[in-house]
Amino acid sequence: MKNFSVVIIILFTSIGLKMYAQDFPIPQSMGAGHPRILTRSETKKKLESLVKKEEWAKAIVEKTKAKLQPILENCRDNPDWLRSRLQMYWNAKSTQVYINGGKYSHAEGEAPVPTVKFIGGRGTPSEYKRPKLEDVKPFMDDPKGLYLQNKTTGVWEWAAIPATSGITASINREILSIARDAAFLYWYQEDKKYADLAYSILDTYLKGVYYLNEPIDLSHGHHQTLVSYTQFEVIQEHVLNEVTQCYDFLHNYINNNHPDNLKIYDATLQKWADLIIKNGVSFNNWNLLQAAHISNIALVLENNDHYKNGKGGPYYLDQIMNHTSTRQWSMKKLMDYGYDNQTGIWNESPGYSMNVLNDFIHFAEFYDRNFNIDLIKEMPVLRQAVIAAPEYLYPNKFKVAFGDGHYSHLRVEPIKYLIENAQKYNKPEDETYFTKMLKTIHEGHEFNGEFVGENIADLFSHEALHVNKDIKTGKLSDFTSPLFYAPNTSWLVQRQGDSEEDALMISQIGSFGNHMHSNGIAMELYGKGLPLAPEMGNGSGYFSIDYAEYYTQFPAHNTVIVNGKSKYPEMKSNHAFQVLGMYPKSQRKKGNIKGYTFSDVEFLEPETQSQQRRVMGIIKNNTGGYYVDIFRSKQNNGNDVKHEYFYHNLGQKLDLTTPNGDGLKLQPTSKLAFGDGDLMAYDYMWDKKSIKTNEDFKGQFSLRMEDRTVNMNLWFKGEENREVFSVMSPKSTAFRHGPLPEALNNNPIPTLVVKQNGEAWSHPFVAIYEPSEHGNTRINSVDYFGTGENVGIYIVEKSGKENFVFSNTSNNNKLTKKDLLVKGTYGVISKQNDDFTLFLGKGKSISNAAYILEVIGEPASASLKKENNQWFISTEAPTDLIIKAEHKIKRSVIIDTAGKEYIGRYDRKTKTIMFRLPELAFQAIKMELN
Repeated sequence: MKNFSVVIIILFTSIGLKMYAQDFPIPQSMGAGHPRILTRSETKKKLESLVKKEEWAKAIVEKTKAKLQPILENCRDNPDWLRSRLQMYWNAKSTQVYINGGKYSHAEGEAPVPTVKFIGGRGTPSEYKRPKLEDVKPFMDDPKGLYLQNKTTGVWEWAAIPATSGITASINREILSIARDAAFLYWYQEDKKYADLAYSILDTYLKGVYYLNEPIDLSHGHHQTLVSYTQFEVIQEHVLNEVTQCYDFLHNYINNNHPDNLKIYDATLQKWADLIIKNGVSFNNWNLLQAAHISNIALVLENNDHYKNGKGGPYYLDQIMNHTSTRQWSMKKLMDYGYDNQTGIWNESPGYSMNVLNDFIHFAEFYDRNFNIDLIKEMPVLRQAVIAAPEYLYPNKFKVAFGDGHYSHLRVEPIKYLIENAQKYNKPEDETYFTKMLKTIHEGHEFNGEFVGENIADLFSHEALHVNKDIKTGKLSDFTSPLFYAPNTSWLVQRQGDSEEDALMISQIGSFGNHMHSNGIAMELYGKGLPLAPEMGNGSGYFSIDYAEYYTQFPAHNTVIVNGKSKYPEMKSNHAFQVLGMYPKSQRKKGNIKGYTFSDVEFLEPETQSQQRRVMGIIKNNTGGYYVDIFRSKQNNGNDVKHEYFYHNLGQKLDLTTPNGDGLKLQPTSKLAFGDGDLMAYDYMWDKKSIKTNEDFKGQFSLRMEDRTVNMNLWFKGEENREVFSVMSPKSTAFRHGPLPEALNNNPIPTLVVKQNGEAWSHPFVAIYEPSEHGNTRINSVDYFGTGENVGIYIVEKSGKENFVFSNTSNNNKLTKKDLLVKGTYGVISKQNDDFTLFLGKGKSISNAAYILEVIGEPASASLKKENNQWFISTEAPTDLIIKAEHKIKRSVIIDTAGKEYIGRYDRKTKTIMFRLPELAFQAIKMELN
């Protein structure tokens, strides 16, 4: 989107602003002359001065001249050398293109001049190489297609156009970029040879678009609503960047030498803009991409009264800013639709969300620089969105990758603009916050005000950011939350710890919003600097078979599949999970018990009408920790054939053993297959082995790297009618920009599949996962208690610490173990020597016999912790703290950190002291029992 940023950074000097009775001001005049997009005529002297002063600027100009020199020499001997390599209907002069869905079909009709050739396919790979310009056949327009080199055989042959993907557009854009560079040099040096070269290309291309009709989809399908004159998608008309910039720099030359052509060029751009408004997608990032192309066109057109149809630059700016049509919404409507005002999260997968934020920030930057209007103040959700962006980050500072996502770093541009905005509009608190964010998230990068340009656009936008050196780097946890829930994407995150190596994080995702997958209640797990239980990305491409059959489907995710059939529409999906309980409250950064988080979410799987419920939690101490995963699943009509729990983890192998370490004797199997009536995605797995077992088991995934081995240890509760599988799954395509070593990016993914024959509600999937290194573990043993819907897990750490985990589907059912009791959906009771913790995730009561917490009213979270002779307490609703006391207590008082006293009442009959406590953030207390 750099070209869009250029468009909105340097727009024009308007005579005034006109309000069209909408939200955004629109200029009355586009200015008297050209160029306008990158610069204005009066800045040529500034550019000359810059080139003399800065070596990088001089290098750009010299590099541009050097690039054009051999082309000029070729054109000296043959004036059509470059023009003839444009991909046109040179002979046919076709006016009407026909497509069949995402494939080129044919073209017909005849124009008075050659017309621009349409591309071969929508996002499909080609078996042919994109040729160098010197290898392109001049005036190539043959019924056989394009003369190209086969990637496999190396042979040059005629390739049918549908087999050539976007090669025609790629060649044309390269040629138009050469024309743009030549037009720039003409404007800068007034050398006619550059103008002649640029004009021959621009004239041929724009007239070639002028005579084209909107392509017709023979399938009468969705593609008809997306198509443009040269591309299957209006957003792919990136050539407009070069076309409009070339036209802008060359405008005065054309006006002086070929003035009659200006009308046809402007009419071409108008019809192009009209089609981009007519087609496309309104509710996601397409809207902004379309707006970028339309803005490019608006900036080179004249004022509205210059044209009989009134469609000048102000008209098109008004269309994208203030008017809403079916496939092009106004900026305000798009923002109101996509952003959650409470969380600041955009309703798409993370990469798309960040691109949209970047584009909106560029839009705010445009208003700021040209009109001195602070849109960050007018649209506070943009500030909130920048604040929320770090919530996507793992402790290693890579984004989560749900849906069509990839593991990558956070974009820096929105943070930088918020610093510039704070400096300009005197917002010292914002400057401190966002500067600290910048230095923390992009630690190691220097922001010292230096600027080094790389291309022509940089010659006109070379202002550098100057950050306050006195503002220090913080911790990532300064900008993230222990629990974060975004309802508009059905995404929930749990975090504990600050260290990249020892911190833990769960990312849970439903399917709500755009670029989502069919995945039920899916999750990612982090450990030892990596997303060990990863998402799989979007395969080899959105239009590939593996994307449709595997990467977007349940078996590619860490989830549970019912009867081998769980499925619903991916991409634009409306299947969110519902949050039944969570701790702490979303976005609450202070007042939380350290080391514990939890979530309880439910989901209706629509294909099989099945109820699913997943309880997940983190149990963390100073040196390590682990995850709790309890997944219940049942079909509402009782027709439960099987429920299959899928868990993918990075590594070269998965070892499965009995609790005492004996290897499970898995045997090769042909199960988990499309041939058995399962989803096609099952056939993407191989090396399938299984064993029928009712017993508990444990396992270890091992990822061997050059300097270390990272493991994920697991313990799994056994159940009747259960079968355990070890399989290999396709690679995760989410690893394109790190954090794995590149050599491991293409590794297949070892996968655990646990099949429960019949329902898995009273026979739930119960697992403990512990990240570790070099085969080690801090857990000594894991045992289980409870039956049916009551789940109990007893974990003994090597340090001697004991953790009892309790889970139930109802807040009214009691689950006991020895003298311990939990009445709620999730609770953890920990003890080590004299220290203990009572953590009630959501429920009515929790007790270790000596201490009892009882929630008054609706179920809620409550915690009591004793550690190193210090007491801490947290309640999210009025709660009774009851302490056993064999003898009468004269004085019993709790004093919180604010000095407030809570007086206890002794009950002789029950021999207890009861404190009635209000809602309290987690805090240290002083307890006096005398």
